[in-house]
Parts: sequence; C-alpha cells; structure tokens
Amino acid sequence: MTDHDKPARPARGRRIAALVAAGVLLPLPALAGCGDDGGREASVTEFQDIAPAPRGDLRDGGTLRWAIDAMPGTFNAFQADADAATTRIAGAVLPSMFTLDAHGTPQRNADYLDAADVSARDPKQVVTYTINSKARWSDGTPITAADFIAQWTALRGKDSAYWTARNAGYDRIGKVEQGAGPREVKVTFARPYADWRSLFTPLYPKSVMGDANAFNDRARERLTVGAGPFLVQQRDAKRGRVVLARNPKWWGAPAKLRTIVLEAVPGDKRAAALAAGTVDVAAVDPGVAQRVGSAAGAGTSRKAGAGDRADGRTGARAAKDDAAKKDTAKDDAAKGNTAKEAAALRGYTLHKALEPAYTQLALNGSSGPLADDRVRRAVARAIDRQALADTVLKPLDLPSRAVGSHLLLAGQPGYADHSDALGDQDAGSAKALLADAGWKADDGDGQQAEQKSEEKAGGRGGETAAEEKAGAPAPGVWRGVDDFGASGPPGGTGFSGHSGHSGHSGQSRHATNPRDEDGEGSSRNRSGGAAHGERYGDGSFGERADSGHARHAGHAGAPARDGRYDGMRPAAAEAPLSFTGAVGSEVQQAALLRQSAGFYKDAAARAKQKADGDKKSAAYAKYKRYRKRAARALRAAERIETGQAADLPGAGGHPGARHAAAERALGAAAHAARRPADDTVVRAGTVKKDGKPLTLRFVLPDGAGSQQLRTVGRRIATMLAKIGVQTSVQRVSDASYFQDHIASGDFDLALYSWPGSAYPATDARPIYAKPQPAPDGSLTVEQNYSRVGTDHIDQLFDQAAGELDESSARTLMDQADARIWAAAGSVPLYQRPELVATRKSLANVGAFGFTTPRFQDIGYKK
Repeated sequence: MTDHDKPARPARGRRIAALVAAGVLLPLPALAGCGDDGGREASVTEFQDIAPAPRGDLRDGGTLRWAIDAMPGTFNAFQADADAATTRIAGAVLPSMFTLDAHGTPQRNADYLDAADVSARDPKQVVTYTINSKARWSDGTPITAADFIAQWTALRGKDSAYWTARNAGYDRIGKVEQGAGPREVKVTFARPYADWRSLFTPLYPKSVMGDANAFNDRARERLTVGAGPFLVQQRDAKRGRVVLARNPKWWGAPAKLRTIVLEAVPGDKRAAALAAGTVDVAAVDPGVAQRVGSAAGAGTSRKAGAGDRADGRTGARAAKDDAAKKDTAKDDAAKGNTAKEAAALRGYTLHKALEPAYTQLALNGSSGPLADDRVRRAVARAIDRQALADTVLKPLDLPSRAVGSHLLLAGQPGYADHSDALGDQDAGSAKALLADAGWKADDGDGQQAEQKSEEKAGGRGGETAAEEKAGAPAPGVWRGVDDFGASGPPGGTGFSGHSGHSGHSGQSRHATNPRDEDGEGSSRNRSGGAAHGERYGDGSFGERADSGHARHAGHAGAPARDGRYDGMRPAAAEAPLSFTGAVGSEVQQAALLRQSAGFYKDAAARAKQKADGDKKSAAYAKYKRYRKRAARALRAAERIETGQAADLPGAGGHPGARHAAAERALGAAAHAARRPADDTVVRAGTVKKDGKPLTLRFVLPDGAGSQQLRTVGRRIATMLAKIGVQTSVQRVSDASYFQDHIASGDFDLALYSWPGSAYPATDARPIYAKPQPAPDGSLTVEQNYSRVGTDHIDQLFDQAAGELDESSARTLMDQADARIWAAAGSVPLYQRPELVATRKSLANVGAFGFTTPRFQDIGYKK
C-alpha cells in the first residue's frame, strides 16, 4: 500500500506550507469562509484574546522577543519550505490585500487598497483593484499593476522555472493587466473563481516574482524589499533569530515597536525561556500554560471551604489539606516550579482562545477492514466526540463543543453541523454496521474471560453475581489506569506501555471528591474527572504535559511515587511488558484484570455513596471490600505489565528484559525513532470475521509535546473496545510521524489537525479529493491522507469554487460536507486550544484566533 501511494506535489494542490509538530499537521495560511451570520452565535472572546488597547495607550519604542518553532525555511511564502515563521514574517513586512476578522471573514485592507470589487461577471469574471496611492516598496518604488502581473506569471503554473508550492486560484486567471493607470489592476478570470479575495496575499515585489532565480533561491534567506510596517533587518541562523525593524517608508499608522525579534525556541524549551525572561511572547502547551496560570494566582489566601466546620475546627479535613499541600509542593518541585520561577512567570499573562484549527480522527480507507465504508461508519459512530472535546477544552476553561463541519468552524459565517449525515454516537448502531459487514461478536468467550479474570483477581467472596453485575460496565469495556485517577498509578504502563496512563470514554459515572475521606489516600478524580474539564486536586490542567514530570516516566526506570498508592503496586521490574515482546495472552490478561478493577471500583463508589458517611454500615464495609479487590486486580495487572510474573517475559532475567534494558540505554529519542513493534493491543469482547479479530493499527506521535494527543487516542481506543474493535497502538517519533506514516498511508487510525479556512472551496478541496491513479501506477492523493473520496464530492467542490453567488456557494459546500461525513474517512473532534503567554505590559498580542495581526498596533503600555 505505502509503496504505491504518493501525495501530489503541493504545486498542484492546496495553497499550503505544512507544519508538522507534536502530531499536528497544520497547513498554512489558515483562512476562513463565506455566507450569512448563522455561525456567529459564539462570542468573539472565544476566538480572540489579545489584551486590546488603543494606540494612544501604548508607548513608542521597545523590542518584542517572539518565540517561533524554528528558523523560517524560506522568506518566500509560495515555496514548499514555507512554514509558520514564514507566514508571520510575511504578515509584518509584505502587503496583504485582504485580512481576516475574528470570525474569519475577509476584509479589504485599506492600507493597500482603496477598492477591490467584481466589476464584471459576463462574459468573463473581472476583478478590479484600486491601489492606495501612498503604497510603495521600501526601495521607494510604488506598488503597481506590474507587481500583480509578475506574481500571476510566476504562480500560474505555466513556467516550470518557478518552483512553486501554491498556485490555486492563479491558475484560473486568464490575464492580469493595468487598468486606467498604473494604480489600477484588472484581473480577468478564464474560469469563475469565488475565492478571488485569497489572491495576491502576500504580494511580493516584481524584483522577486519577475526573476525565477530570485524566486527560487535569493528569497529563501533574503528579503531586501518590503512594504509593511516592518522590514527584515537581519537573519541570523547561528543565533536562531530574525530581526524585524520599523519601516521608515511605511505610510500607515507607524509601528509602536522599534523592533520585533523572532527567536527560535522549541516547544520543550518555552517554559525555561519564560522563566529566564528571554522571550516576551510564546505559544505554550497546556502544561506550561498551567504553570503560568498557577504563578499568576500564587500568594492568594485560602478561603474557608464548604468542608470547614463553623467553629473553625477542620479535624481530618485539615490533615488531608496539609497532606495535599505537601503533595502539591512535591509536584511543583518535580516540575521545576520553584519560587524563583514562579516569581518570573508572574510577569506574564496567559491568553486563551479557540485556535482556528480542528483535530480529526483519520481513517485510512485504502485497504484492510476500513476499505469497507460500513466499518468506517461503525468506527466513526462509536466515537463520543463531545467527550473528547471535553477532555481537551474543559480543563482549560474554553468552550467545549464537538466540531460539526469539515469546512468551517463555529463562529464563522455559514457554519452548520452536518454530522447527522453520519449519525450520532451510538454503540448499538455501530455494532449493527459491523455485523452487516461480517464482523460479529463472540460474546460467550468474552464473558468467560471476564469471569476468569475476576476470580484470579480475588474471587467473589460472599457477594452474589447479581450484586456485582448491578450497575457494572457492559462486558467488553476495557478499563485502564485512568479509572484510578487521571494521572494513574505512578509509573503504570497503562494503555501504551509507556505513558503511565490508560484512557476511558471520558464519561464519568462517579465524580468523587479529590480528597478521600476514609484516610486511605487521595483519589484525585478517580473516575476520570479531568476528561470532563475538572481540575486535578493540585489545580493542574488535564493530562500533565510536562515531559519531565515524575508521573510521565517515559520508557525506563523505576516508577515515580508520591505516596498516594503506597502498598498498592509492586516495585518496577527490569523491563515493562511492552518492551519484552509480550503478545496475545499477556496483554489480554493484563487488560482483563484492569477491567475487573474497573468493575470493582464502580461498585465501591456506589456502595460508598449508599453508606452516606456511615462507616459502621454494611454498605461502607462493602465499599472497603470492593476497593481492596480493585487494588488487588490492579496489582496483578501491573505485575504482568512490569514483567514480575515469574512465567512471563521480563521476569527473572528473561532475555527480553535484558534486551529492553540495552535498548533503553541508547536513549529515549533514538529508541522512539526506530521502535518498529512497540504496539500495545487493546482487546475486549472483540468482533471477528473468518475467525480473525478486527484490529486497527492506531499510529500516534511519541514526543513529549504530544501527550494530549495520546490522551485523546487512549480514549478513542476505549470507545472502540466497547463495540469490539481492537486497537494496536504504535507510537512513533514526531520526526517520522507525518512523512513516514500519515503522508505515506502507513496507518489505520491517526490523529492530526487541519486549519479552518475563509476559502473552503479552494483550501479544502485537495484534502477531500478522490485519489487518482498516476501514470506510473501509483496513487495521487494530494492532501487526502485518509484516501477516502468520491466523484460527487469533487464535483461539488469544483462547482462551489466557480460560484460567485455566496448563498449558492454555501449550499454546495454544505452538500459537500454532508457527503464527507457520510464517507467517514475523517471525523472532526474538537477545535484546538490556542495558549499564548505574553508580558503583562504588552497589548494587542496574544491568542489571535482567525484575526490577522496588526503588527503596527502591538506595543508596551505606558
């Protein structure tokens, strides 16, 4: 399969530069849609958080140090090496004919255009631009029709001397010519083009676009001429920075800042850079965001809570509070949250908004079980998208809603939820679809396995089978470490054998108090409250994102301990099960033991609720009995997973353990890059066809910054287990995730993100285009990495791209989106969070969302 599939050259597809980091695929630029105000129900504040301030409140001068992921691959936004840094620089130093507002709606940029309209529709579409008479390049020459003509000539796709990566829209233009004078430009289209506002942004000078050598080579590292509020002053590859300086020839409102320094700071170095005060603006992950937020709230006094007694005596509660504070202090030390760091971080503000991008579950329909659309629809209908959105967004106090469109995001005009074309989450319907495709459950075997595992975990004692079944999860639901706390028992191998976590569907039956009143240890949201937006007992957001945190003990070493589970688990063996090549029965046995632990844990929670604080009642005795059995089952599972069961690989000097230890000595990064068989299979009540279970390979990135993505992956795997679908999880290095797996089609299931767009007919077409056979026998997939498409979807995109009536174009896009949902090659999950830390003294910068930054308005408050 992977030897015969190939993505199309970007020059023939989407106007993108791909940013692949932490399991994320984000083509750029991210622009937005057309239509009425139907999608504007959500507040603008959800989509933008930039500390707005009038220009008069800002002081003149100052330097802004802005963290970027890496040095720009080129200054030419139309080359394949263009990236996020390229886009940011272009926005500050080059003309943009249209910018975007908070809803992603294109707005004419008056700094460059006095007017821009469709001046004719018949017999050809003609757009007439009137250039601002003050607009000029930094070398003193005016911006004229000659610059427009040169850019069209370079990007139209007719001259192979230009190594272009974006020509969508330019290839529809028949001619570009000067109008009544050099400041008027007439663009005549050979074919109607609805997204004409996307063109000539950014606009490069004729000196770049009129020379293939300048386009291909010189513009990679130099941009000597510009026409924005800033100019490129220096590119220093050794120091990893690009310096932008005020443009003295700028005719608009003068820039408040004197310079902007774009510093290359990798994501895992952002926290240190903020603490050291070496950057002023930095996009951060949820873990760093929590540290910034915690620092901002440090020093506040504790108010009396609902649990405090009126006479001021707290009794056991006070002791528990003290213990919790000690745990929090230990956690802070482990994360490097020293007093010095906290003091430094208090100088920053955390800005939060919904990023104009959504994360999707991709289902590779090119071969295997997912080639059957019934199986794809079954998988899609098993996913509780709202629960996944809650997992990511609620802990950040951001609006949590499942994305209902592949083409527009909530808040954009014309947004509508078309997921009903697929159907709501429904395990029963999903199972029926699988049965129709020949995949049927073997319930008898699954039930027997569950009963055997429960007996091994400690027997039934005096309880009847009816007592244990009452309210217990349905057979076949795989439970993991997350059922014992969102952070899981320290060091447990959990779902993937590495992260120390296991997932569940995100639906919590029993949201317990973070402090367990029976004195047997903190429960810290045992039923997965973090998946519902509840914060942990120590105030952290969601899954801990600090790669160095002791509870995320990577691939090796003894598990971290914080005292919460003392006596509940064995010490670590030389190698965990997943490193010793354990397969089949070992993984199945551990999974079933964990499932039994989940059953007992649920029963314990119900019994405790029934006891209502009466520790002498029969219900409370049952609670303690069930809790011990849950711990016993968990302990047995962990003995298997840590290689301490004498008859399993990894115990007593088994060769697999020694081999794993040697591998770990090579280093986690090298190991992740070459780990070919690091698959963990989630099994529970599986469906089979011709005697073979339905197993899908779920490829996820392994980097420290991808923990949130892996959390979502674990929850998806648990949801699929409920309908009998096994998931074999393969974690791969971030560096190889996109090129070696997503683009090449080497996956069954994967998670990555796409941006929202103002121009979906143009930008989304190659993402959902039907793969086409190439002359050499390979399959051209453009950016459709799920490889699922239809002729009808292609036709709808083509019609929408040429429809100048916005209402008609919107109808066509609605129809296309509904058919994309029905094809079930892509399941949008949630809009990504945008988290940006900025100096408190800064204004008009932060989480921009769709909004195009106005670099001239960014500055320091007086």
